[in-house]
Amino acid sequence: MQRQEFKTWLLEYKQYDIRTTNTRIGNCSTLEHAYGNLDEHYAKDRLSSILKWLKYSKQDERAGAKPHPPLQIEGDFYTGLATLRQALNRYSEFKLQQEISAENTEDNTLSNVSITVNLPTDSKSQVPSENKNTLLLLPIKNLRNKTFEIGSYQRGYKWSKKEILELLNDIHSYDESKGLYCLQPLVLKPLNQEKEEIVIENNTYNIFTKNEVVDGQQRTTTLFLLLQYFVHKGWIEKEYLYNIDFKTRERSGIFLKEYLPLIFDFSLDAITEKELKAQEYHDLKSVNTLWSAFIKEYSNYNNVDVYHFFVVTSYFIRWIEVFLSEEAQRKEFIYKLLESIKVIWYSLDSSQGDSQITQVFLNNNKGKIGLTSSELIKALFILDIKKNETVSISNIQINQFASEWDSVEKQLQEDNFWYFIQPNEEKYQDGTRIDYLFDLLLEKPSKADAFFSYRHFEKASNDKKSIIKSWEKVIQLYYKLLNWYQDSEIFHFVGYLTNSNIRTVARLLRDNKGKTKETLKRALKDIIIKDFKKKGKTKEGKTFLIYNTDILDYKDYYKETRKVLLLYNVFYYLDNMAGHKFPFELFVKEKWSIEHIIPQTPKDIEDIVVYIQWFKDMIAHGELEVDTVIEKIKAYSSVEDLKKNKELKVDLDKIIDESENVTHSLNNLVLLDRNTNSALGHELFNMKRNRILQFAKDGHNDKEKPVFIPIETLNAFNKTFSKKVNIENWTKEDGDNYVEAIKERLKEFLPLI
Repeated sequence: MQRQEFKTWLLEYKQYDIRTTNTRIGNCSTLEHAYGNLDEHYAKDRLSSILKWLKYSKQDERAGAKPHPPLQIEGDFYTGLATLRQALNRYSEFKLQQEISAENTEDNTLSNVSITVNLPTDSKSQVPSENKNTLLLLPIKNLRNKTFEIGSYQRGYKWSKKEILELLNDIHSYDESKGLYCLQPLVLKPLNQEKEEIVIENNTYNIFTKNEVVDGQQRTTTLFLLLQYFVHKGWIEKEYLYNIDFKTRERSGIFLKEYLPLIFDFSLDAITEKELKAQEYHDLKSVNTLWSAFIKEYSNYNNVDVYHFFVVTSYFIRWIEVFLSEEAQRKEFIYKLLESIKVIWYSLDSSQGDSQITQVFLNNNKGKIGLTSSELIKALFILDIKKNETVSISNIQINQFASEWDSVEKQLQEDNFWYFIQPNEEKYQDGTRIDYLFDLLLEKPSKADAFFSYRHFEKASNDKKSIIKSWEKVIQLYYKLLNWYQDSEIFHFVGYLTNSNIRTVARLLRDNKGKTKETLKRALKDIIIKDFKKKGKTKEGKTFLIYNTDILDYKDYYKETRKVLLLYNVFYYLDNMAGHKFPFELFVKEKWSIEHIIPQTPKDIEDIVVYIQWFKDMIAHGELEVDTVIEKIKAYSSVEDLKKNKELKVDLDKIIDESENVTHSLNNLVLLDRNTNSALGHELFNMKRNRILQFAKDGHNDKEKPVFIPIETLNAFNKTFSKKVNIENWTKEDGDNYVEAIKERLKEFLPLI
């Protein structure tokens, strides 16, 4: 393992803190100790064999499976293996980055305290000539009065909670006496010959005032947001500001120039000091709630760029309000930002053309994990247009292409659309989702890495082939999926199949090419019917149908039971809620799982009254003969004292074992989101019902975690299908009625017995 190089990559490219970095390295060392040199494994099969050995599902956990030898894990196998997989995936990314970077002859490396920059520059001249690349360390204050143009090949603004809070904390804690703090390079192409003379440490330089940002859009935009806020508050003068122009994303540019004060003046108190201190960067609940209120009031600005402007601005405003509340603190921070913090100003040869600049962008970024495959493909497509058309025509085509691209990406960012076609949370989480369309189009192999599609188009481009025509195929694929989304039946069938891991969208597209809508619907139904005909064998070799509702249960057929409960819930929307869609995004993100209506065991119950009630519930539901035992239990004042009676405890354990088959049956199982599930524990039916209804009303559990109770779970606890409503117990009659409701709704799919 390349330990030191991996460490540098984690710190600089992934921007991990030192503790996380050391943890990832330690995880990889554990794997190396078990399976041998990781670099040799990467050369052999890109680590796929080790990743295969590290796979470990909830089903494996329930089955008590052990990790692939000789790996040893103490404690929770499921969590331990997930952590090791994550570390190995990072090492795989690192090795891939090395492969791609090997193609580049230029390399940029920097840290907070030292800088090594190997870029072409005229080291003998302090005042650059027009046709020389120029490299300077420039204080932020010297960006004033400049204009930065964001090219059409650039991705959207992607900074979020993690990036802005880490930057603010870094600047706040920066001690100038300990060395240089420098942001990553701004790679720029001069757009005209207008220059400004500046003086840095008694040296005079002439730098161009209007530049195209080839690399550094994220930092340029973030600093712009910060400086605009400081001017808005009257803390700095307007002379420190600079301009940003967008070549194609004009609405983003207009918002930055004219409408940023809408965020500055918006109430942001929902973001608390506690949240700002916690390093839970994935938790965007509060800012997303604020965003919903913001776009409800200003609906014209609902786009991906403005969302990220809003998130970053909201967090730095609240951070400043909390941590720079005193004027002296604020002045010190602003001084550091303007005077002490530097950017690497790298000005390219002004004679280079647009096509060359786009190529510089690709060369400078294709080895960085920060850019996704699709963002690199986008630049290749724009480069292709520029190569094959005149300037006037290419500008029109690029604008049209960029507009279409943004429209497709915006739709894919809608979670309800995304999770019906791609429910795997571990994939496509780097900011862009259009990558999935390219992977579908090219039928990306399951074991291929994230840059498979980019390399396909890069090779075609290098072979002098026109690649922009492939964009029309992407658009056609997008509209096919959008058409599926807009048809209620197809949406619910496809969403069920993908979220049940029965079929992927790639397989559905391949198997149903050219079919009409009606033929497709019939085919989707047939897939479910065939899946529900799955058979099992008894120890005696007798065949049975697993999806028989009498067979389905939590312990032995968890996966199959979950699929039936999911289809039952999905069909509620199809049958009863015209115009509404099942929330597959919540099914995935809230991790719905199976919950027992009556707890499967009383082992965690400590209250003797509740303990007795569990046995009473089992009488009502399982029709067990336990009346005499209940009278014996009543003789004790505590569960602890009861368990000292070994003879009675043996009798109780027999009843608990007998009841396990009852509680694991389909008639005692519902789907529930993880936050509700974790809050309920082993509560009995009546209390569980009361809390579920309260959670559904409030929209969160008693720990303020958001919840969404599935409608059919609410219906079960409200006994909407029972003739006699008894809210004290879940009876056998309730369970039977519940199963009959499932069988009736799914009669077209469940096997005939």
